[in-house]
Amino acid sequence: MPWLTQLADVARKTGFPVTEVGGWKARGHGPQPSVQGVVCHHTAGWNDRHVVVNGRPGLSGPLSHFWLQHTGRIWVVAAGRCWHNAPSTSGHHTNSSALGIEAENDGHSPWPSVQLDAYYALCAELCQEFGLPASRVMGHKEVNLQKVDPHGLNMSTFRATVARCMKNPATITKPQQEEDVAEVISLGAGEDQDVPADGALTVRWHTEWTDDPNAHSPDGAAVLASGSRWCIMDGLVKLRGLPPGAEVDIAWSRYSRDGKTFKDDAWRLTAHADINGRVEENIGGQFALNTYNQLRLRVINPSKSVATAVVEKVSMAKISMFRR
Repeated sequence: MPWLTQLADVARKTGFPVTEVGGWKARGHGPQPSVQGVVCHHTAGWNDRHVVVNGRPGLSGPLSHFWLQHTGRIWVVAAGRCWHNAPSTSGHHTNSSALGIEAENDGHSPWPSVQLDAYYALCAELCQEFGLPASRVMGHKEVNLQKVDPHGLNMSTFRATVARCMKNPATITKPQQEEDVAEVISLGAGEDQDVPADGALTVRWHTEWTDDPNAHSPDGAAVLASGSRWCIMDGLVKLRGLPPGAEVDIAWSRYSRDGKTFKDDAWRLTAHADINGRVEENIGGQFALNTYNQLRLRVINPSKSVATAVVEKVSMAKISMFRR
């Protein structure tokens, strides 16, 4: 079977919003050998699309063909084979014979109704596309003895809903289609930038990007929007030059539109340097922007005694904006 480059079109048939992750048509551990089933998962975390795309230590990405956000947005991750179910107790649901859907959920929280509706609809459209009965939709916990996902879902009831949706798509309430706007892509900071002791650095980007019309930051430091937008960030920051165990904070911070007044930290974490004095952290989240503010990435060195830390590299795999 070739690379499944039709997956985005199949996802759009659901009526739910769809985003194609950059490079998805060529992403996979080779082409998908066959499609005999669909395996439903939960991610066991939040804002973890980067893990599904890139993998984790000991398991390289992609880890599924789709990432289903809690908002009901479907992210198309890969057209090739993904490492999402092994070992499998079903020959129809191996990595080589099944599609994987990773749904954003920490494994404890209730499922939003819009996300479940998108889940049913996506499974139904995949079954229609590949000529499968609803019975071929299985939970990870049903085809792998070591797994418990997707949590809290009775898969018999789930399959019955998928079957009804296949017969009558109106079974699922479709959301009002949101209008996509320009995406910010390929932000990168590849030159060393120093963070002084007891100080903070606003990261300046060195890679050009595309943002909303007439909303480009002249100093290369801010992400701007030309209206009310959700801004979804997904990337990686690397630091060096810290003593082992030293603390450093990383934050996505909102400022006034002119960049002169700090408003709040929309997202902030404290990281600790490893034995080599290095920090490597994923930076991601979903933030509200509008025409009155801007978003900046800051690195804060809280110690007065720690020598200068160095921001070695920041790479944003993708930054997407869409209307609120």
